[in-house]
Amino acid sequence: MKRWLHEKLICPECASKENPLTLSVTRETGDDVLEGELTCVGCRRTYGIHEGVAVLLPERSMGLLSDDAGYNSRAMLSAYLWSHFAEFFNGTNATDAYRTWSSYFTETDGWALDIGCSVGRLSFELSRTHSRVVGMDTSLSFIKKARQLLTEKRLEFDLIVEGHLTERRSCDLDPGWHEDRVEFVVADAMALPFRPTLFSTATSVNVLEKVPHPRQHLANINHVLKDDNAMFVFSDPFSWDEAVSHPEVWMGGRTEGPFQGRGIDNIIRLMSEGGGTFHPPFEIVDQGDVNWKIRKTENLWEHITSQFVVGVRQQNRR
Repeated sequence: MKRWLHEKLICPECASKENPLTLSVTRETGDDVLEGELTCVGCRRTYGIHEGVAVLLPERSMGLLSDDAGYNSRAMLSAYLWSHFAEFFNGTNATDAYRTWSSYFTETDGWALDIGCSVGRLSFELSRTHSRVVGMDTSLSFIKKARQLLTEKRLEFDLIVEGHLTERRSCDLDPGWHEDRVEFVVADAMALPFRPTLFSTATSVNVLEKVPHPRQHLANINHVLKDDNAMFVFSDPFSWDEAVSHPEVWMGGRTEGPFQGRGIDNIIRLMSEGGGTFHPPFEIVDQGDVNWKIRKTENLWEHITSQFVVGVRQQNRR
C-alpha cells in the first residue's frame, strides 16, 4: 500500500465515527508498504497489509476472502482479465466498453475512486486525468492481480480454453497510464474506508445489483464525493437477484413503491433531484447503453448491456 493513501483512510468497522487508522510498517520499499498493519484509534481493530495489499474489510465481510467459488476463483480471474485487457493482446471480439466509460473522465488534480474495480482497467484509465486513483474490490484475487499489473506494467496470465486447458496470454499495457498515481485495496462498497468529500470522481460500474443495500451504496458514494467540481460515472445492467438483495430494496424492476419501474430512470431521478440520496444534485451530462462481454471459456460468453449515466457537480457559487 502506497504511503500517500494512509492519511485518507478511516476504519470501515466504525465508519460513521470517521476514526483514522495508525500505520505500523514491518517491510517497505520506497513509499510502498509491503508488510504492516493499520489500527483504528477508536475500536482498535487491525487491518493487515500483506505483499502490498491492504485488506480494509469490516468483520461481516471477511468471509469473502475465502470464497474460492466466487470472484476469487481462477475462472473469474481469467474471465475478467480478458474482459478488461483483451484489446491489448488482440483478443478475438474484444470489448470497447472500458474505452466508452473512460471517455467521460476529465482532467483534474483531484482524487478518483473506482468501486468494484475488478482487475483495474478503469482505475488505470483514471490515472490519465487524476492525480491519485484508488481502485477497490472485495476480491483478493482481483486486487492482487491489479497490483501486480501496477508494479510490472505488463500482463501475463493463463486464459481458460476449456476445463483445465489454458493458453498463455501476455502483453504490455498502455504507456499513457500513470501507475505511480494508482493504488488498489480490498474494501467493501457498503463500508467505504475513506474520509468524506475526498474524491473528485467516483465510478460504480456493474456494482449496484451486487450489493445487499443498493440505496445505501449510493449514499456512501455521495458521502465520499466532493460537493462541487465532482463527477459520478454510474453503469449497471439492473439484473436484480433475490439471492443478493431483497426485492423491497431494489431500485427498479418493481411494480410498486418509490422505485417502481426501470432502474435507470430511478437513478437519474435520484442524481438530479437533490435533497435525498445525492446532495448536492448532479447535472446529467449523458446517458446510454454499453455492450460488454465476459469470456468464461472458449465457448461460453456473457453478453451484457449495461445502462449508464454521467453526472457532474459544478463549482459551488454560494
